[in-house]
Amino acid sequence: MIRNKIFSLFILLCFSGVAADELNTKDQLRYQSLIQEVRCLVCQNQSVAESNAELAKDLRREIKLQIKDGKSDSDIKKYLFDRYGEFILYEPAFSQKTFFLWFAPIILLMMFYGWFKKIGN
Repeated sequence: MIRNKIFSLFILLCFSGVAADELNTKDQLRYQSLIQEVRCLVCQNQSVAESNAELAKDLRREIKLQIKDGKSDSDIKKYLFDRYGEFILYEPAFSQKTFFLWFAPIILLMMFYGWFKKIGN
């Protein structure tokens, strides 16, 4: 009888840690979305979700912890940006430094349109 209680207590303690470590469905979707948006600084052409580098594993763990702490996506991205720099995010923030990056496609389309229109006349 005491053995069964001890065994039940052991099982309960083992599996309660697993349940507490998991994210709920909504947070799991946020987690998957965020790790796709963060670039692995070691691999550079892979997201943290795709990379097996140690830094990527640490970043996935850090993102999961911050989600559990109730931080918003923008808070998590700001933390990563402040700690690792602008390169870590696939979608850079709109700033004076990235102005050309955001508007280059529009500028290039306008230039090509003008060039083709000039050739057509």
